[in-house]
Formats: sequence, C-alpha cells, structure tokens
Amino acid sequence: MYRSPELKGLLLSLLLALVAPTVSAVSDKSNIWQLIAENRQLANLSHPRIDDKLHWYSQQSFYASNISLRAKPYLPYIVAELKKRNMPIELALLPMVESDFRMTKSQKGAAGIWQLMPLIAQHYNVPINGYYDGRFDLALSTHAALSYLNELYVTFDKNWLLAIAAYNCGEGKVKEAIRINKHNAKPVDFWHLPLPQETKDYVPKLLAVNKLIANNPSFFPPVESTSPTRIIDVEQPFSIIVIAELLQVPSAEILKLNRAYIADKSAPNGPFHLLLPKKLGITLEQVLLFTRYGKDKGYTVKKGDSLYRLANLTNTSISKLKALNRLTTDVLYIGQRLILPASSKSMPSLVREYAISRYIKRAKPEIERLEVSYQVKPSDSLWHIATLFDVTIKQLRDWNALPRKGIIKPGQELKIVITQAKAAPQNILTSGDITEQLPYFSISQTATLNN
Repeated sequence: MYRSPELKGLLLSLLLALVAPTVSAVSDKSNIWQLIAENRQLANLSHPRIDDKLHWYSQQSFYASNISLRAKPYLPYIVAELKKRNMPIELALLPMVESDFRMTKSQKGAAGIWQLMPLIAQHYNVPINGYYDGRFDLALSTHAALSYLNELYVTFDKNWLLAIAAYNCGEGKVKEAIRINKHNAKPVDFWHLPLPQETKDYVPKLLAVNKLIANNPSFFPPVESTSPTRIIDVEQPFSIIVIAELLQVPSAEILKLNRAYIADKSAPNGPFHLLLPKKLGITLEQVLLFTRYGKDKGYTVKKGDSLYRLANLTNTSISKLKALNRLTTDVLYIGQRLILPASSKSMPSLVREYAISRYIKRAKPEIERLEVSYQVKPSDSLWHIATLFDVTIKQLRDWNALPRKGIIKPGQELKIVITQAKAAPQNILTSGDITEQLPYFSISQTATLNN
C-alpha cells in the first residue's frame, strides 16, 4: 500500500515516541549518547532518505548493542576532541557510518575507525611504515579525520553536509557534481547533487543516527562519557612484550587497543605512546617512573630553584617531577630533597631483541562458529542484514543459496553464521619457533630470547 513521505515520517515519529524512555526529562550526563543528544549543532533536517535510514536503525537493537560495545574505548575521546575544536558533536557518529567503530581495513585500502586512505593520512602526518600504521591509532587518526573534515567545511563554504559527503567520496567528486548542477541551472545543495549512490546513502545515515539519538538516547546501551582508556607516553622505544611483562598481562591485552603496532616494537623514531584501559595506564606510568628514575639522583633545593627550572635542566615536565616526588603544589623550599630523573643514558631499555625475528607474527584466530536464524523485516535489504551481523552480502547469498539478482521478502528466514575468536592463552615465553596462538589483534608469544 502506498504511503506518502509525510505519512511515513509521521508514523516513524509515533514509533520513536512509543519506544522513547518514559522519564525523558531526566538527563543522564554520564551517558555519552545523552551528551551528544543535548549538544547537537547540525540542523534537525527532515527528508525521505533520512526517514528511510531512521526506520531501519530504529529496528536494530542487536546492532545498537554491538555499536555501544565497540564505541566504548573510543567515543569519549572523540567527543572531547570535537569540543576542543568547537566542531559539531554529531561528527563523533561518523565512525559508526564509516566502520561501525571497528579497527578494520577496507578492500580499497582505507583503515581504522575513521577509514583514512593512505594519501589523507600522509597529508596529516600520520605515519604508515613497517612498524606502525597510525590510521589504527586513536589519537593520530582522530586528529587527521577532524582536521580533514574542518578543511572540507571551509572548502565548501561552511556547509557540513557537503563536507561530510566529500569525506566519503572525495572533494573532487563533490566539486564536479556542483559544477554540473550549476551548468544545468539546478540546485547545488546536497540533496540535488548527482553523487555516487554510496554517498547519497552516507549522509542520510549519519543524520538518521543523529536523529535517533536525539529522539531516544537510551536506544543505544549506555556508554560512560568519561573515557575508560588513557594514552600513555612511554617516551622511548619499547617492545610490546617487555611492556606486557612489566604490567604482568598478556600482550593481547595491550594490542587489542593498539593495532597500529605492526612489529613487536615501536619504530625507532616513534610514536612511543599506548592506549590502555585506565587502570593499566596508571600502573604503567607508575612502573615507568620506578624504572626510569633512581633514588640515587637525590637533589637538594637551592635558592632560585623552581619546578620550571628543574624540569628544563632534567629534560622532563613539571607534572612528571610532581608525580615523582608526590608534590601537591608548585612551591619548593630551600633544603627540600627531591628525586630528579636519571639521565637518558642510564634509563633501562624497554626493547628486547629476538633471536628468530625482529617481528612477531600476527596470529590466526581459532574460530568458533554459531548458526542463527534471522527473519527478514519489511525494511530489510541484504546490505542492511550484512551490516547488522558484520558479514558480507556474498556470504549471505552463499549460506542461503540466493541467486545474484534474487530478492528477499519480509518473513523469509535466513541462515547466518556468526564467528568469533576463542579466548587467548596467557603469555608463553619458551624456546622454540614463533607460533600462531593468539587472536587476530594479538601477537604470538613463543620466541627464543637473547638475555
């Protein structure tokens, strides 16, 4: 039965009102979705393409749960960076549209949650080499993505829809689409431009998720607005396994948030930072203070000394001096005893050389398979279902013997195979060849060491 776009929009609004929380007046400032809902800057647009995407998203509670789980380590940091730049907070939702908040690499070569292409990464000084792919680095990739978006915003006369479209398909394609419409005396707003179909869907997806969060922030399971992770500056070359040993955790625990590291150790010239769960990060900071700074470097405060002067003399920061000496103020007293950093030459090395290889091979996961049945909904497409379950359209066709040009119908049952890696073993440091033991995000632990 035909329904006008206006009627579809009204029905969708009623649906969202029904699933909205009963106590909507109560604001949960600790929930990042609520924070985004209350600080939106993009216009609340209405369009059939937005309504179509909104209708699909509003029916996918399974997808919402996965997104909250994946976004948890990254989203608070991204929101904080957007606030610093005074950019629309809704741009924090772009990794949902780009990658579903997965640290993944596309067939076209885009990588990370922001899906940066190598040329864009290079333009914004994101390193890609044999040791490190900075597109998988939360801080570096977020800096590059937000800088790129801001540059596109200025390029397209401060029009965020055109900037977001250009982020997806490239600045050149959007400019060419505008040129064509101007030549044909047609409107040059996003909705009228002859852009690739992927881009025509891309912007409405972002606006639909934005509207869904605005109407019902509790649709997505809560994510704490305070970051559960911490970026630690190790300040010198390091081996992943040595850091893992210092923290007494499996290397997988470090690598699952630091997929940027390709080799077993950092590049000689950096970067030297790690993203860690907050408690592990605090522990690493304390361990590094203990291993770097010796009590034999005692110093007696003299007239004219200040934390600023001593920090410059020892090539460190005021905050590190205060942490090392457990100082709560910047005031020093003549005769006061301080511990100062040891010289860089006397700092213990955090790098371990391996007799077999300088690289630790990425492991192939041991896979568990689970078959589930999914009933097709009226608004579903193969693309929607593939996105929901993190599989490919080809896999869906193969599992269900669907012809290439065949269509799916509401109520149809589809078989879907869900796979996941089994739990990783603990660190194993014995003699022998490097073996493949840990999940895809980790490194194998078996190696012969030079002591």
